[in-house]
Amino acid sequence: MKVLLAIALCLATCMSVTWSRSLRSSVIDDSLEGLEDTIVPLGDEPANYRAKRSVIRKPTALSEIMGPLSRRHARDVTEFERSNEVYYRMRSLLSILKILIGREPIIEIYHYVNWDKTITIDNLFYTAPTSIYQVRRIILVARYLGMRVRATGAGHSRSPLYVDEGNIMMDVRDLERHDGPRMQINPENSVRNYKTLTAMTGVYEYDLNEFMVRNDVTMLSQPLNVNETLGGMVAAATHGSTWSAPTFSGYVRELRLMDSSGRLRRFTIERHPELMKAIICNLGMFGIMYDITIQVYPTLIAKVHNQFVPLDSIIYNHTALRDTVTGNFLTEISWFPFNSVTDAEAEDYRRDGTIPTAWNAKRDSIWLRSITIVSEAELGGRPLEPTHFLPTKGSLSGGNEKGLLRGREAVAIAKRIPTVSYHHLVNAFPVILPPRWGTETSAAFMLNIDNQFTRAAAALQFIIEEAENQIKANGSTPLNALLPRFFENSDCDLCPGNYDISQPDDSNRTLVIDFLAPPAQYGFYPTARKFVDHFRDQKVRPHWGKRHDNIPGIIDHIKLVYGDNLDHFQRMRRMAQVDPCDMFMNTYLIEIFGRSGNWWCA
Repeated sequence: MKVLLAIALCLATCMSVTWSRSLRSSVIDDSLEGLEDTIVPLGDEPANYRAKRSVIRKPTALSEIMGPLSRRHARDVTEFERSNEVYYRMRSLLSILKILIGREPIIEIYHYVNWDKTITIDNLFYTAPTSIYQVRRIILVARYLGMRVRATGAGHSRSPLYVDEGNIMMDVRDLERHDGPRMQINPENSVRNYKTLTAMTGVYEYDLNEFMVRNDVTMLSQPLNVNETLGGMVAAATHGSTWSAPTFSGYVRELRLMDSSGRLRRFTIERHPELMKAIICNLGMFGIMYDITIQVYPTLIAKVHNQFVPLDSIIYNHTALRDTVTGNFLTEISWFPFNSVTDAEAEDYRRDGTIPTAWNAKRDSIWLRSITIVSEAELGGRPLEPTHFLPTKGSLSGGNEKGLLRGREAVAIAKRIPTVSYHHLVNAFPVILPPRWGTETSAAFMLNIDNQFTRAAAALQFIIEEAENQIKANGSTPLNALLPRFFENSDCDLCPGNYDISQPDDSNRTLVIDFLAPPAQYGFYPTARKFVDHFRDQKVRPHWGKRHDNIPGIIDHIKLVYGDNLDHFQRMRRMAQVDPCDMFMNTYLIEIFGRSGNWWCA
């Protein structure tokens, strides 16, 4: 350790130039022929941001520090020994990082746990810059040292999209815009005959919604919570359940990001349409997203209707399913297994775990939540209500109830919400809070919806029958909630719902099969695997942000389904010259997309 620290101090004093001078010379002069218009002049770091620090050229001595990190999977040691060795090496590298980055932003070794406690990373370098200049400083230091950097926000992803252990996680939630407010409305102009909204990538959805209400604009779809950041929702194509509205990626009209050469870049749908097909759902591979401009619409009034109807009347009747979904602005269907047991049956179950012989899934109810758009005249002076947070203590699994009776309690909880209510549209979407105790994760898979809804009905029936069979076989359920959702496709390379992935009689819409349970719950992962295996020939694909990497062969399947879209994405990434070093990749993404350049590009 003493030797490594001595190396760090020696390296730090080998050049005595200020950080601002070195920064100008260190921005890589990669050719951007044809894309010169994408560079946003940033200039030197303002004096109030600047920190004078010594800098270095790429030292070969750092390979001694980084080597064990990149070779860790081949080391014949226990997990505990490996983790300790990684931490020991990172302590040495941390000293160098702090010297090179300066006082701000702070960078520390961190044990990372995501939003719902389903992803843990033993050791990473964590930093939360507040300015674009700090972002640039981190990126240039990382490029010198051959390290990877990936952004994070609220940590909602349940899949391996996070930075690899031993590298830099950049939390973007505290980033402030250097040339404008954190959020702003842009009026119509000669290029866009609609309003847009520009917001920082780290803005939370609840702040975005409040801002839209104040400014009389709206989006047309939203996810099941308001605790996600705008950048996270765009990067992974977060969906809602609006029949004729896309994922968050489909609203993007302009995006600024910082590439691995420390350049602030601006891409727009009008000037760079082919590039934007890749950028609007980029999984963090194009760089550190800075601010995002989305299309917004004049404010709308939503009438929300909550009903509880027999499961077999919708799920086992594809015509009724089609008419219900296509007949509403938004339709959300939620099934909580075993919810139809009577009081007497519940007592028997509590006493000895008895599964009623008369019970089957078709006897259960589904929670049918629909939204229609109404006029001021139809509103008739009724008050507009705020968002209704589901009173489930941060879970869709029935509050404190245990075992299979969670489903019964979940329906009882949902029935406490008003049958009919009126809201600004952005406040009309149901909202859950993070789990307060334990974990509850989600697996989600996408399928094309045919015009007759036969494929959609078959997919829902498959999951329901898997759960029913397990309940009857051993009194346990592989899922606590099934949440099918529906949305419109986009012209987008990596969006799970896109025009290039099609099926016969395609409606250009996508069905989301989303089901929740604690990750250790018996049958949860096997059911996900069975579903993917059963629907492989229908081009089933995973939601990028949900659990799927445990399914055997899933990477080869992703390559097969996305096909030419993956090639186009990589071509656009190379053409944009945002990351020739693969700085913004991780091991999982490299398995899917391959390398685009050299690991060490400094």
